[in-house]
Amino acid sequence: MRTTAPSFILVGLALAAWSALPALLPGCAAQHGTIGAVIAQEPDTGRLFLRDVPPGLAAAKAGLKTGDEILLIDGVDVRVMDAKQIHAVLTGEVDAPVKLTVVRGQQVLRVTLKRTEAKKLLPPPGNSPELQH
Repeated sequence: MRTTAPSFILVGLALAAWSALPALLPGCAAQHGTIGAVIAQEPDTGRLFLRDVPPGLAAAKAGLKTGDEILLIDGVDVRVMDAKQIHAVLTGEVDAPVKLTVVRGQQVLRVTLKRTEAKKLLPPPGNSPELQH
């Protein structure tokens, strides 16, 4: 029996382990930034949605919310991009701008946000490791 594919493919975690890179490569001190959101892309249509917007990072500071649909990144239609391309345009130098065109309900929003430092979130003390996402 064949199982169906998930309805969304996770294409990027803005809260990635980039912050650990300088420790692994001592000569590499460049800071990597992200938009500060978890995003997912529908495999059939290429539509891109915000799945989580942690407080204090670029996406939250720009007023983006879970469930918002990203239409354009720096003027490019996300439906023609694959996961690697999306990751490449959303990550870069800390404080570098990213222009997004977003749909929320019937509203089209145009926001420019500045990438924030990629951080790894740790669970509060006392939480078991299996609760980490």
